[in-house]
Amino acid sequence: MTPIVSYKKITKVYDELEVLKGIDFDIYPAEKVALIGPSGSGKTTLARLLMTLEKPTSGTIEVEGEYLWHEEINGKLVKAGNKHLRKMRKDIGMVFQHFYLFPHMTVLKNVMEAPVTVLGMSKKEARNQAEEMIEKVGLEDKLDVYPSQLSGGQKQRVAIARALVMKPKIMLFDEPTSALDPELVGEVLDVIKEIADEGDMTMLLITHEMDFAKEIADRVAFFNEGVIAEQGSPEELFNNPKTARLQSFLSRLN
Repeated sequence: MTPIVSYKKITKVYDELEVLKGIDFDIYPAEKVALIGPSGSGKTTLARLLMTLEKPTSGTIEVEGEYLWHEEINGKLVKAGNKHLRKMRKDIGMVFQHFYLFPHMTVLKNVMEAPVTVLGMSKKEARNQAEEMIEKVGLEDKLDVYPSQLSGGQKQRVAIARALVMKPKIMLFDEPTSALDPELVGEVLDVIKEIADEGDMTMLLITHEMDFAKEIADRVAFFNEGVIAEQGSPEELFNNPKTARLQSFLSRLN
C-alpha cells in the first residue's frame, strides 16, 4: 500500500535546538496513528510541519505522492510557493489544544467561515454542511451561541466540527483534551472515537491519554528527544515495551 503521508529524513532546528533528527515516517490511508512521548520530544512539531504551520529545516514530506514543501520544476526540487501550499493544505485538518474559535462569531458562523472563504462555497451550502457537522459533534442546540458561553469541552467539539466541515482526508489532533477539565475529557474523546470508527479518515493523534491511544490507534509511535524510539501496535508498545526509555515513560504514567 502507498503511504498517504511520507516524512523523509525530516529535521527541524530552532536556533541551535534540533527538535526533529532525521525522521522517516509513513502514514497509510485510513490509518489511525497515535504519537506519544514526553513534552518537547517533537510530536507536535511533526504535526505542525504537515499542517504547513512550521517549515522543515531539511528533508521532504509527501502527501498522496506529491511534495508538500517543495515543487518539482524542470526536474529540480524547489521551495513551494504559497499557491502550492494552499492547494496541499486543503486535504489536511487540525484540531489544536486551545480551540482558536473566533470569539465574535456564533458556533454556526465559526464552522461556516472556512468553507465560504477558503473553498468559495455558497453561504447556503456552507450553512447546511456546518449544521450537519455541528449535529455530528452533538451541539445542534448551540448554533447561535458564542464561544464565551460554552464549556471547554463544547468549544473543542466546535473546533472538531470546524475541521470536519472542510472534508479533510487527514485529520491531526494535537493534545485535544489537555486544556480541558478532567470531567470534560470524555465528551471530546467520544466524538474523536466516533470519527475514527467511521473508518475512512486518516488520523494522527498526539495524546497523553494512553487508554484512548490503546482503544483508537492502529499504530503507536513513541517519540523521545526528536526521534521515533519505538513504534508498533498498541498491544506491542503498551504490553511489551522494548526500550528502557519507553518502559520508564509508561511506568511514570501508571
